[in-house]
Amino acid sequence: MKLKPIQLPVAMSGLLTVLAGMALSQQTLAQENIVEEVVVTGTRLSTQGLDTPTPVAVVDDEEFVLSGTINAETLLLDSPQFTANQLEGPKANTVQAGSPVGVSTLNLRNFGPTRNLVLINSRRGAITGPAMTTDINTIPVALIERTEVVTGGSSAVYGSDAIAGVVNFIMKDDFEGVELSANTSWDEPTSTQSYGIDLTFGGNLDNGRGNLTASIGYLKRGGFTRAERGDFADPSFGDGCVTAASHSGNSLGIPLSVPDGQTCEQAGGRLGFVGGGSSTPPNGRIGNLPLVGSAESNADLDAALIAAGLQDMTSLGAMFDAQGNSIRPFVSPDDRYDLGPLSFMVTPQERWMTNVFGHYDFSDAMTGYIEMHYSSNKANVQIAPSNVGGNFLVDTDNPYLSPEMQAVLTELDERETGTTTVTQGSLVLQTDPNDGLAILNYNRRFNDLQTRFADADHQVFRSVIGVRGEFGSSTGTFRDLAYDVYYSKASTTEVDVQLGSVSRSAVQRSMLSQNGNAPLLNIFGNGNISEDAERAISISAVSKINADLDVVVASLTGVAFDMPAGAVDFAVGVESRRAFAEYIPDSYLSSGDVSGWNSARATKGSQSVSEFFGEFRLPLMAEKSGVERLNLNGAFRYSDYDVGADDGVWTHSLGLEWAVNSSLSFRAQQQHAIRAPNVGELFGGQGSDGPTATDPCSANQPASEQTQAVRDTCIATGVPESAVFTAGVQPSPFLTQIRGGNPDLNPEESDTTTFGVIYQSEAIEGLALSFDYFNIELEDAIAPLGGGGLQNVLDLCYLTLQDPNSVYCQAVNRDPLSGEIAPPRYVFTTNANIGGIKTSGFDLAVSYDFESDWGLFGESASWNVSSSWTFTDEFTVTPIQELPDITNECVGAWGGTCGQPIPEQKGTTRLTMYTGPTTLSLRARFLGGITTDRIVVPRARGESYPDAGDFVNANISSYLYFDFTGAYAFSDDTQITFGIRNLLDKEPPVLGDLQQGGANTIPATYDIQGRVFFTSLSTRF
Repeated sequence: MKLKPIQLPVAMSGLLTVLAGMALSQQTLAQENIVEEVVVTGTRLSTQGLDTPTPVAVVDDEEFVLSGTINAETLLLDSPQFTANQLEGPKANTVQAGSPVGVSTLNLRNFGPTRNLVLINSRRGAITGPAMTTDINTIPVALIERTEVVTGGSSAVYGSDAIAGVVNFIMKDDFEGVELSANTSWDEPTSTQSYGIDLTFGGNLDNGRGNLTASIGYLKRGGFTRAERGDFADPSFGDGCVTAASHSGNSLGIPLSVPDGQTCEQAGGRLGFVGGGSSTPPNGRIGNLPLVGSAESNADLDAALIAAGLQDMTSLGAMFDAQGNSIRPFVSPDDRYDLGPLSFMVTPQERWMTNVFGHYDFSDAMTGYIEMHYSSNKANVQIAPSNVGGNFLVDTDNPYLSPEMQAVLTELDERETGTTTVTQGSLVLQTDPNDGLAILNYNRRFNDLQTRFADADHQVFRSVIGVRGEFGSSTGTFRDLAYDVYYSKASTTEVDVQLGSVSRSAVQRSMLSQNGNAPLLNIFGNGNISEDAERAISISAVSKINADLDVVVASLTGVAFDMPAGAVDFAVGVESRRAFAEYIPDSYLSSGDVSGWNSARATKGSQSVSEFFGEFRLPLMAEKSGVERLNLNGAFRYSDYDVGADDGVWTHSLGLEWAVNSSLSFRAQQQHAIRAPNVGELFGGQGSDGPTATDPCSANQPASEQTQAVRDTCIATGVPESAVFTAGVQPSPFLTQIRGGNPDLNPEESDTTTFGVIYQSEAIEGLALSFDYFNIELEDAIAPLGGGGLQNVLDLCYLTLQDPNSVYCQAVNRDPLSGEIAPPRYVFTTNANIGGIKTSGFDLAVSYDFESDWGLFGESASWNVSSSWTFTDEFTVTPIQELPDITNECVGAWGGTCGQPIPEQKGTTRLTMYTGPTTLSLRARFLGGITTDRIVVPRARGESYPDAGDFVNANISSYLYFDFTGAYAFSDDTQITFGIRNLLDKEPPVLGDLQQGGANTIPATYDIQGRVFFTSLSTRF
């Protein structure tokens, strides 16, 4: 690809339509001609002039080169219309049971990856699995000609899923010659390298009647751990009291013990960062021991605890020494286990990809075309060693324990009441008082076993075959007719191998004496596990995903008839789709008899839909004073689903475009869109995951919110009275939820309104701007219970409704001894049509081209300044449609309820100079300031909320990044590019309890790699 003056950069929403919604080029030194007619995303009608009422953003191939983009989602995430996705992408070091690993999806307008539609050459791409999203890793960057983004519902044109909009990758499918390109990048802190190489070749057939284009590409992305990154990322931080002298806003302080009845400040300290982590240490921790002198204890148990040295024990319980012989009170934060050092911050990836595009003119009226794609994408996940936790049965005379600890167990056995059932994985046991078995809430980290490591092999095959052409007369009614008929088939398979897990049932079974012999497993202390015990409890879990998508589309476009103001264009067609997906876990994952990776039951299902659709463009007025052109646009689609909708559903849109003159035009559109539930939402097997969250009944709850009403609700939902607001209720920053499908779901429905102004100045040559207002309102949103996942369920139960009989409180299952959220149900958050989402704001884009007489090498220069912004006025989630007054207003917030940051302002600005064979470009990326949703959400509801001083960093100030790129063209066929991302090496915000996604920050949103260098070389011959 020859470098040329840059086209509209990423996120230039609306400016595409300054010149008719086409993929525009800025004026080049060669004064390239602008295409007069082209079909753009958002309509099947060919576009001439300022005819499209839908805002469209475009990213051309040169922007991918100038930004050093290897994976397409990285560049699109910089666009103001997109929000980060915490669970998918290169920084998502996680395995979500039932979901593919290592994929990258897009989150348009923060509506989630399932609510935007990804197209390749205006046709649906492959689906990744039960969620039916498209993996952006399957998009070959080397073949991208341009990317068009429609922000707003487009279901009437493209069908289900286009709630927030459409992302359409237009590929180079008519290539001549051979092009070889290579690129590499590396970060400054770790020198971790990524590189890729692409070979593209093509040629014309039969004297130009056809063309065949093919490419093969290889990519290898290096990964690094938090320990390798160091600095802000390691060790793990939490909020806590530190000495005033050691306080820092971005590093650990010296912990300060606060006497009962005093605040941190009264004790002479300051709120700062202390060592964070899990209270499940390698030595093992007992979590349910009654405190000496408490109502839950008695004189004999008090004596045994004192003899064991536990008279000063807190609600966090006791921890063994490394040998497992002695025990002492658990001390936080000193004894917490840091989960971070071994965890990947950027996950490794290796990908092979091949693509073929071809077309051949069989006659003037028929052109056949094909597309073929195959990719093999391998990704890895690595996290801290596995652990087990919960209630276990232990022999009171366990030989690995000291006599003092055996006496404690004997007293615990005696004070049991009735028969108690203990479940670990697939093993169910019962115990009675004085039967020689004691119940211990035991928590052990297996750092003496293999670290958890997952290997995912994701393979995609996609093919398209079709014919298109023109027929009929070029005059009269129903003229200039064109048809397009195609069939596409896409198949995805993924095999995940998860190492480092243990079997819960095997751990419990191996902890008990068998036939009078000592237990096989000595789980007390660290390093005491024998090889036989390791083999008995260690497992490797395997799961598989299969997904298929079949699509048949037939469409007809043309001119229906003429009106005084011009021709009436139309498009009609039919479409049939069938999606199938299944998730096949092994017996460990499906039964829940696994600790280390998230478990889930099998998922299997399919969905079919038959549709017909139509579009029109009606010219109302033209070439009048004040009205150069006035067009009415409309579209409709009827969809008949076999599952996920009881009756057929209609989607429709109506738009108006008014060009006052060649400089000023207005556009408006109203769209009604739907999204049918996907296979995972309908048929997903129940599975678990463990997000970061705060239990309102624990010591992690801000002091200002530890009210009597919250206390009463905690007690009523199973927390022992003495345990409320203690650290033992939530010993880990992660909580577990059980999620799953619901076959009775109905489609989501949305209404989108857009209004825009486009101005192309005649007075100031080269100046163009657009302003677009958007308003999207979604009803019957499909989401886990509570609309915001686990944190929202807890908040609704304990902070808002405070009714133990509510469905939200009933969804919480607690251990009756410790009050912890516990198996088997944990927090039950299966899917439902329960709420709504509403967002509004406006996009602003400005572009200015100008010339200067001076430049490099004694030549003149061409310049482009372009800037694109999104200003979000509202992003409101209504978790319960029946309670519309309970809302989560998330603009300017981040956290467990709102998710990734939603700043009020997000924008990019690029300044580019073209002088001779050299291109120099500086880009600025801006993110507005945000505040934790623990403050923003209750404050907007008029409820009590914590003070910002209750957190170390409750606010994150605005962020401004700079990127620099230089390019030099040795000839028309050979170019080299060098650039630096995050030129000033700006570090991300440093967080403790409020981190989102780990690594002491919000890695999906902010740059975590520091300064990144990249270079590429491209030659064509």
